[in-house]
Amino acid sequence: MTAVRSGAIGVIGAGAVGQGVAMLLAAGGWCESVRVVSRTGLSARALVTDLEDMCQVTGSPVRAVHTTSPRELASCEAVVVCPRAEFVNTNRTDVRMAGLNANAPVIAALARALVHYQGLVVMVTNPVDIMARLFAEVSRCARVYGVGSNTDSARYRLTLARLLDVPAEAVEGHVIGEHGDRAVVCASATRVNGRPADVPVGRVRRELADRPSRINTGLGRTRCGPAGAVIAALRAGLGLEDRVVELSVNHENRWLGIPLRFTAGTPTVCLPRLDAAETRQLFVAAARLRAAYQPLAGLYAPAHPSKKEKTAVTRTATRIATATQAATVTSNSTVVTDWALRYFGPWWNATSTAPGPDAPVHADVNPDKVTEITQRVADRPHEETVYANTGMLIRRDSDGTVFAAQPGDKTAYKAEPGGPLHIYGCEDVPVSLAAARLAREVVRGRLLADGWSILHASAVVRDEQAVLTLGDKGAGKTTVGLLLARAGWHLLANDRVFIRPEAGRLRVLPWPSAAAIGLGLLDALGWYDQVRERVQRGEQLHPTQHQKVTDALHSGSRTPLWKESGKELKPQFFPDQLHSWLGLTLATEGHAARVLFPRIIPGAEAALLDEERTVRDADVFTAGTEDRYPDVFGFLPAGTTSTEPLCERLGELPRHVFGLGYDVKANTDLLSRIVGA
Repeated sequence: MTAVRSGAIGVIGAGAVGQGVAMLLAAGGWCESVRVVSRTGLSARALVTDLEDMCQVTGSPVRAVHTTSPRELASCEAVVVCPRAEFVNTNRTDVRMAGLNANAPVIAALARALVHYQGLVVMVTNPVDIMARLFAEVSRCARVYGVGSNTDSARYRLTLARLLDVPAEAVEGHVIGEHGDRAVVCASATRVNGRPADVPVGRVRRELADRPSRINTGLGRTRCGPAGAVIAALRAGLGLEDRVVELSVNHENRWLGIPLRFTAGTPTVCLPRLDAAETRQLFVAAARLRAAYQPLAGLYAPAHPSKKEKTAVTRTATRIATATQAATVTSNSTVVTDWALRYFGPWWNATSTAPGPDAPVHADVNPDKVTEITQRVADRPHEETVYANTGMLIRRDSDGTVFAAQPGDKTAYKAEPGGPLHIYGCEDVPVSLAAARLAREVVRGRLLADGWSILHASAVVRDEQAVLTLGDKGAGKTTVGLLLARAGWHLLANDRVFIRPEAGRLRVLPWPSAAAIGLGLLDALGWYDQVRERVQRGEQLHPTQHQKVTDALHSGSRTPLWKESGKELKPQFFPDQLHSWLGLTLATEGHAARVLFPRIIPGAEAALLDEERTVRDADVFTAGTEDRYPDVFGFLPAGTTSTEPLCERLGELPRHVFGLGYDVKANTDLLSRIVGA
């Protein structure tokens, strides 16, 4: 038997699941005792007697103890809650929701008996997601988990393994959200033998619905599967085993089943990446559970008398400005406005200011608004687009109001004609990211209306003279900019610049953004080791960075990483980190003096090419060519401006076409000769 490693575990309810849990605990040998309590006491005494017989036969050191009241479980390390009220379940669908009103008073009474309980609580009673929340809010216990999604996930892996004729161990996949018929099958993130799988979702759903029916028909109640899920939750939550378990918890103010990675008893959320349809399903599940819970909250979980009235939220604001245009961001979170200061400060002018109603961007942490707007958009006819690499759902009302949601980022938006843009999110960081992007879009629209254009270019500046590097993706714009910045020039931008004719010259402004630098280039420029050291110390790069990149930096891998689409995954630097981490000096503006057209040629020597290249319409971003930030909220001026005059002006500047190889010194020497001419 396993050596005793835990204290007493309490089991409330001696029905089918309670019996299974108590038996597994007694047979497992890793807890000191199992204390059983039931509504009448008769079934609890009978179960304890039966457990005593089993422990004697098997030599288990676990003691089985009958207790008469849930209050006697207060000294246990964990309590399993699995009673079932007397009711007849006539539901043919949403079977687990049928016990909502019957089980709620039972769970609320148990929660009051264990108010402020300090141990681990594992909820089994259905509907488990709602009962877990009810117990947590009435008892005010800090660690309450509901099982259900763990059983669903196990059934999913078994089902998919049989359908694909592979071992169950080869399947990596989760079922999350609401336990039962409306659970979210994470098909898009499922892997079989480490590779994406073609999941027959319809067949899987039918089997997931049929399995518990087959068990109930033959045995009357499911017992072994849920009991096993309870044991997994107990061992993980008590720190006896590090593993991932799908449990219902309060995450971002929503009680849903999600995967938790337990390390020494401490959980970390590890949600899989969902596609647009799965994300919508998750939001619908959250809204449905919230709606079902609200009547119970009024009956059983009133506001605690000791809870003080919340004071009004203090709003803060950051003003960002460049050239003659500006925009202000206000928020109920200082993280958002501090983020704007950090993000825009190195390239534009960013200052703290007093919040005012006329600010064009209001960005708040408000999960309720996210749910409300996402449902409003998803449940009605809507458009779909991709904004900043994330799917966005858009609905335009007849009065011109635009509602939008990015379920993958858990953000939502509302923009009334002539009014400010409201951004809502469930957490500080996604709201900060969205506020920075859209505040920049507000300023962008005002700059474009004032005669500015946007070039797809990197830029460096010395003595106010700007060198622009243009080219298609992969041509080497970032490489040239960083090589020159490393050689003493000031970095103005790594991907885009604003440009406008002024007083006979072409004035250039930066486009504030995170800087993406590939692992190979980072290594070639001699920056890899210092970046890795900072990451290993716990310092954070920009949160849009893919986890694979972070893992590579921790492990010391310098090999470039690629998406299946062929796009390279790169470390992402905040603008200020270009200076503080890499030692580069940043510029805030300049005047175009020279245009470069590089081409990366593997294996070749750095050299000028006998080719002619001019600035083309494709080098200028317009509403029609924008690939990352479509004008969802109408910030950009109506109509199109001809790019021909700008291209002609740029065509009057010295231009150079050249090839670059992989020799950093040779590349730098060539660039120094070109820009020094």
